Amino acid sequence: MSRKLKISVIGTGLMGIQHIEAIKKSKKAILHSIVDINSNAEIVSKKYKSKLFRRIEDLLKSNKPDGVIVATPNQLHEKHSNIFLKNKIPVLLEKPISHEISSAKKIVNFSKKYKTPLLIGFHRRHNQIISKVKNILSSKKLGKVVSANVLCWFYKHKEYYKTKWRTKKGGGPLNINLVHDLDIVCYLLGTVKYVQAFKSNKIRKFNIEDTASINLIFNSGALCTLNVSDTIVSPWSYELTAGENPVYPITNQSAYYIGGTEGSIQFPNLKLWTYKKEKSWWNKILVQNNRDKKDTKTLVNQINHFADVINKKAKPKVSGEDGLNLLNIFKAIEKSSKTGQKVKV
Repeated sequence: MSRKLKISVIGTGLMGIQHIEAIKKSKKAILHSIVDINSNAEIVSKKYKSKLFRRIEDLLKSNKPDGVIVATPNQLHEKHSNIFLKNKIPVLLEKPISHEISSAKKIVNFSKKYKTPLLIGFHRRHNQIISKVKNILSSKKLGKVVSANVLCWFYKHKEYYKTKWRTKKGGGPLNINLVHDLDIVCYLLGTVKYVQAFKSNKIRKFNIEDTASINLIFNSGALCTLNVSDTIVSPWSYELTAGENPVYPITNQSAYYIGGTEGSIQFPNLKLWTYKKEKSWWNKILVQNNRDKKDTKTLVNQINHFADVINKKAKPKVSGEDGLNLLNIFKAIEKSSKTGQKVKV
């Protein structure tokens, strides 16, 4: 068995801590160190019995890690990632890839220039449920995909918005929540050609949206509607249906629906709908249930995948180009939401 790879975590905020926990559970990686200037970092280092560096430069002067996870604020992604890429240390960069497109392009170019792997932390792609859906689509069991529908409805309590940045640009459910759903539909259905978007803040009346509806036209010809709101009492969102994170009570519902000429699938509550003989709404439609509907090891799966990429056993499941593509889609969404017009990506 090959040795466990040494991974350093840069940034000990909410996602940084989750990555540390995932590394601790991984059979392919161990925690090398953490890097953070915040005062609570010392508490984190003692809790996880890890080396603490206050600066990235100090880490690089020490025994270098095999890979790093960058979980710092978006505005620092370019600066921090490029230091490691230049030193040929593979990077798993927490989503989004950056706060702006020009910065994201520089990160991707650094990865190419120094021939060093760059992965973006859209962890849902590492959920076994998503992998099963991807395999079903690849097998053509649904025939030609015609359309998809994604619901992301939930209710955020008042306490959530006492943190002021969440009431300002970038703090709404589009950027915080729907970005994951957008990544999944692109992973499953391919590249987007056009978007049309509508936003509303009529319920909470903050300077950010509380509800949005996004229409996508894929290059394949498939259509998709994504609807998000953090002010609807509802059981239909990925967090509440996937059972991925125990902090959210699971509802055993579905949030994604993909339909094709030969069948349809709903998930995370995996159900495949098809006809046995003639396809007709007059005939009984059959449902195939999948008993394995829960994956609580998504972040661990992502760490193991990162280790495989470092060992050159796999290619990044979520590349820098994927991260850049999502930023381009979001730029088109922002533009369309101001005019209501269809925008080419």
